[in-house]
Amino acid sequence: MKILGISAHYHDAAAALVVDGVPVCAVQEERLSRRKNDASFPLSAIEWCLDHAALDPGDLDAVVFYERSMLKFDRILSTALRAFPRSWRSFPQAIKNSLGEKVWVRGIISSQLGVPRRKILFTDHHASHASAAFLMAPTRKAAILTADCVCE
Repeated sequence: MKILGISAHYHDAAAALVVDGVPVCAVQEERLSRRKNDASFPLSAIEWCLDHAALDPGDLDAVVFYERSMLKFDRILSTALRAFPRSWRSFPQAIKNSLGEKVWVRGIISSQLGVPRRKILFTDHHASHASAAFLMAPTRKAAILTADCVCE
C-alpha cells in the first residue's frame, strides 16, 4: 500500500511517503522552496517524494492530510463565539485562515495531484504526530504521548 502524507497551510508544510508500512522518504517544503517555515501547499515536497519512489499520483492508494480540517474549523468557530466579545478582533483573521485553504483541502489535493477525492483521507492531528514518531523509531512497540497547542 502506498500512502502519501501531507501537512500544509500551517507552519512547516511537508510530504512523506510510506510504502507497505515502511517510511520511504519525507521532506519539508522549506528545504525546496528556501522559505523558512513555508506553510504553502507542499507541491515541491510531494513531487520530490513521488520522484524519489518512482511513483505517479495515480499509483497512490491514499493521500492523508494531517488533521481533520472541518473539526478544527468547528473548534475555531466555537472558541471564538464562546469568547465573544473579547474575540472580536481575532475572529476575522481566524475565519479567513480557515476558510481560505484548510476547509477546502480535499479539493486542493484532488486538483493539484489529480487524485480522486475518495482516496483523500484525514487523520487526527495527534495521531499524525504519534505515527511520525513510531514509524521512525527502531522498535516494534512503543508508548507515545503527544502534547502541543492543538486541541481536537
